[in-house]
Amino acid sequence: MACRNDQECIYRMKPLNEQHSRMLFFDRVFGSGDGCPSYLEEVSADILKKCGGLPLAIITIASLLASQEGSRSVWENIRSSLGARSTINPTLEDMRNILNLSYMHLPLYLRACFLYLGMYPEDEEIDMSVVIREWVAEGLVSKMHGLDLMDVGRSYMNELINRSMVQPVTNYWREVVSCRVHDLMLDLILSKCAEDNFLSVASSSEDITRLQGCKYKIQRLSLRSMASGATNGLAVGASLLSQVRSCAWARNSMSPLLLFKYLRVLTVHGGYKDWTIDLSAINQLFQLRYLRVEADYGSIELPCALKGLVYLETLDLNGKSKTSFPLDIVHLPRLSYLHLPCGAPAIQGVENMKSLRILIWFDLAKNSEKDIRGLGELTNLRELKLFGRDVETSKIDALVSSVGKLHNLKYLHMGTNLVRDESNQLGLLSSSPFKHIEILELWRWEFPRVPKWMGDLHCLRVLAIRCMETFAEDVHVLGKLPSLVRLHFSMTKITAAEWQGSIPCSGVFCILAFKRRRYGVVGV
Repeated sequence: MACRNDQECIYRMKPLNEQHSRMLFFDRVFGSGDGCPSYLEEVSADILKKCGGLPLAIITIASLLASQEGSRSVWENIRSSLGARSTINPTLEDMRNILNLSYMHLPLYLRACFLYLGMYPEDEEIDMSVVIREWVAEGLVSKMHGLDLMDVGRSYMNELINRSMVQPVTNYWREVVSCRVHDLMLDLILSKCAEDNFLSVASSSEDITRLQGCKYKIQRLSLRSMASGATNGLAVGASLLSQVRSCAWARNSMSPLLLFKYLRVLTVHGGYKDWTIDLSAINQLFQLRYLRVEADYGSIELPCALKGLVYLETLDLNGKSKTSFPLDIVHLPRLSYLHLPCGAPAIQGVENMKSLRILIWFDLAKNSEKDIRGLGELTNLRELKLFGRDVETSKIDALVSSVGKLHNLKYLHMGTNLVRDESNQLGLLSSSPFKHIEILELWRWEFPRVPKWMGDLHCLRVLAIRCMETFAEDVHVLGKLPSLVRLHFSMTKITAAEWQGSIPCSGVFCILAFKRRRYGVVGV
């Protein structure tokens, strides 16, 4: 468990005084530190007493109340649910009672997603896009008319954050991209998982022994990194593993793949320099929807072909480890997310991957001109990250032709070595090539000047651009973008006199702050 004893947990939460408790509570519920209606003053005072000044308790119960109908009867029912005991000197059990109440008020569609967070170790910063893809692969996200499943999953996560069940950690310009589960929340999750046989966690040989004695088949399994010698206890009975839907392995805790014949989600973390992650039997897991391997050391052994994985949606091979790579991935009918590993070979027939929505680290140097042109056929792409060294001019021509067709892109990143687009091929594209683009990172692409079509990017939030020459009117083109919150602007030559003193900001860059530097401008 996250906390070793009651005193440690209570100490770590640092109780607030009465005034600060009230301000925190009312601000969370009503959006104002003194906005409590008179008919709720008495019941709110009682609820605050039961929180004992503990910030997590106050935030959690206040978030619960904010999501409920603001009637006195609803508040009184919640007060009654907290019990009658005094919390002037709060105990860990009091704290758990408050957290449990918030859990019991979660809608059913959120409970499974919340419990799934128990797959992650204590204090781990969780990449929200990663866990949402795992929810989708597990079937925990419901279809909603007109919405992508990832967008629905993101709304689930936002609701958990608004209810203070999950803590936001990292924001990338107005969007939360990572989160963390408080250690007491993790205690609650793991206790509920044990009650409902939702998932099992093992981080020692003793845990493995406990799993061997389990009378229920394991549904989800998180095998954490184990001390040397603990792997001898990993022979969990095949009958117990036959129903596992999700499995997370860390380093030396792997079990034979063929034990998991109904596996949908597989995550493997880490690796030693002389250790091979043997996934050669992965093509026999016919139900697999999600595979993520993250390793900077050792090697990853994949089969020659993956064509049997007709349900695979996510293939995420992240890291610098040596990886054998199956070239038939272009024939996987449902693959929507592909993160290519460092050193991946060329992908022949990329134009066949019509279902792809995200493609990360496509190497322009290794892939042929034909396959670069094939990118233009992937009209479902929402995110594209490219890189490459010493890319030939003919390939740059093919790339410009391709990206001009990707009208549904929301995120485009070009990490090649410096490309001087002196003929302004990309700049002379049609008036609005990226209607839905939100993040455009052209770090290494040097335009003659700011393209006129950038003035039509009304959804653009983040822009990185480099220009050979910059005029005042170019800055005004960017300054009129209504959603822009971050700008990296590098320039070789300044051509407007007004630039010599200060940046002309009258009526432009309404939501962007600036600082000036010698070779560029950066939003702050």
